[in-house]
Amino acid sequence: MKKLILIVCSLLTTLPLMSQRETDSVKYSFDPVLVTGTTAIERETPVTFTNLTKESITLRYSMQDVPVLLSELPAMISYSDGGNGVGYNYVFLRGFDQRRLSIMVNGIPQNDPEDHNVYWIDFPDLLASSSSVQVQRGAGSAFYGPPAIGGSVNITTNPFTYHPYAKFEAMFGFQEYADSSKSLPLTMKKYSASFNSGLIDDTYMFYGRLGKIQSNGYRIHSSFEAGSYFLGMLRFDDHMTTRVHLFGGPLTDQLVYTGLPKWTNKYPKLRRMNFSYVATDASGKNFDPYSTLRRPQEKEGFNQPHYEILNEWKVSETEKLHNTLFYYDSHGHFDYDGSWADAGTLRIDSIHGFVPTPVIGQAIIRGGVDLVQWGWLPRYEMQHDQGELTVGGEYRFHHGSHWGKVQYAEGLPAGYDPDYRFYQYDAVKHMASVYITENVHLQENMTLMANVQFAYNEYQLKNEKFLGHSFSVPYYFLNPRLGLNYNVTEQLNVYFSFGYTSREPRLRNLYAAEDSYFGALPAFEADTAGGVIRYDFSKPIAQPEQLLNLEFGAGYKESMFQLNGNVYWMEFTNELVKSGQVDIFGNPVYGNAPRTRHFGMEAEGSIRLLDELTVSGNASLS
Repeated sequence: MKKLILIVCSLLTTLPLMSQRETDSVKYSFDPVLVTGTTAIERETPVTFTNLTKESITLRYSMQDVPVLLSELPAMISYSDGGNGVGYNYVFLRGFDQRRLSIMVNGIPQNDPEDHNVYWIDFPDLLASSSSVQVQRGAGSAFYGPPAIGGSVNITTNPFTYHPYAKFEAMFGFQEYADSSKSLPLTMKKYSASFNSGLIDDTYMFYGRLGKIQSNGYRIHSSFEAGSYFLGMLRFDDHMTTRVHLFGGPLTDQLVYTGLPKWTNKYPKLRRMNFSYVATDASGKNFDPYSTLRRPQEKEGFNQPHYEILNEWKVSETEKLHNTLFYYDSHGHFDYDGSWADAGTLRIDSIHGFVPTPVIGQAIIRGGVDLVQWGWLPRYEMQHDQGELTVGGEYRFHHGSHWGKVQYAEGLPAGYDPDYRFYQYDAVKHMASVYITENVHLQENMTLMANVQFAYNEYQLKNEKFLGHSFSVPYYFLNPRLGLNYNVTEQLNVYFSFGYTSREPRLRNLYAAEDSYFGALPAFEADTAGGVIRYDFSKPIAQPEQLLNLEFGAGYKESMFQLNGNVYWMEFTNELVKSGQVDIFGNPVYGNAPRTRHFGMEAEGSIRLLDELTVSGNASLS
């Protein structure tokens, strides 16, 4: 990349007020601000965290995905498959990948229940409707949802305002490539239109945004296109507020997930290559003929609408009841190169009723997935003389249907059913937990936080075509947490926290059923007497991970200057680490390490030199 030019055009129109807030209204809380059950409070909650405000998001965000923005925060890095920050992007916190982070939007878990990953690609332009992002670092920083090993990220969407407006925005990105015949090919563009109704009849607020993001991609055959939408309604009642959200966006993109050798960074043309298989010669400095460029037919399509209802009821002057309901119904597919697979691998042979066995070549395989997830997140809060008591829980249900078929191939037999699925199975997961948290003001300037969670997670695999493996594996965890915050002066505070958390393996660590057609087997203890494999599905080989985390930190804040620093110590048992092997898609194969240790220090600060000039930065060592 030689140059990157971004042009932003924006038109904002403030509409006539449709209603004016009444100062003597008896409605409960005209404040549209949304506070989730996991939000940490400065100088009160003994947690290491960093906030991104709406002003910061507005200044820094254009069209790239959430990990790009998060990479500016302490101890966080990100990378992009396509190389330009849209599409598939990933974030690491304290060296932990995002599978070990608890990712939430409005307090609703977003990690995939089966593989724990986070698909930021499913939230196109979400930051355009977001009001804040809070990153908490350290184990157990989320009271519920996916276990927070490295930490948690909570994005709050709160686009409602009292002043009506309509906004139209267009962004164009141009990139010059050293190997391009065109001097400035158009590589990124975004269009969006949004409106806000303001407060209507002292009761309603409405918000809507529609948009589209397109990119040619930095790497070859790495294009991305996504529609985006966010529709929201906020209703104020006596002692109650209710929000309804619908957001998401259908997308299509070209596959670009295989990495490149480090030495290609020096060569602008080579670092844009997109291989499905990478091999080098004996020197390791040149690609050999076995390296295969990814085929342009390797594409993906996916759509995941998010439906949310968030209700807050002020039961009394000291009590609140929160209820959140959510539902996702997701469908998608990805087409990938199957030229390496023969008829036997694809189960198009005589064993499976195809006589004679055809000679298959140049296959494009379609992997499909149909997902349903829904859940209920209740929370009760009670203010008392010495602090606040919170009791909450969750139930989440996930069902995923996975399948594969041949989208295209040479040599398919006459009359071949194009919908023939050579693998198919259903994955189910039940997730439930209850927790109790007490924040006690031991003194006016000292707060003790105590939390304990009991979690139950159960995997089920059923309806597997051809092999018929079926199992149910339950996990039970007890996760305690304790912390103390002490405000030494009006400017200085110190805190200490202890957290213990556990996490079940990914379903793929138990059985990569989608890879069964080329040899993947269940990872359970087995009896091979008599030459027949008999699995004991009550004894998985991969064990749950456990982490003990100790944190000590301090913060100093005054009108012109702010500085925060902390040290941490993490003792890991049975951490699932990369074994040095990769699967057919280049993903690492994991195994338990009996013991690992993570420790480090982090600092961030800012100083205001002038009314409109602030210098800030952060550093971490781990």
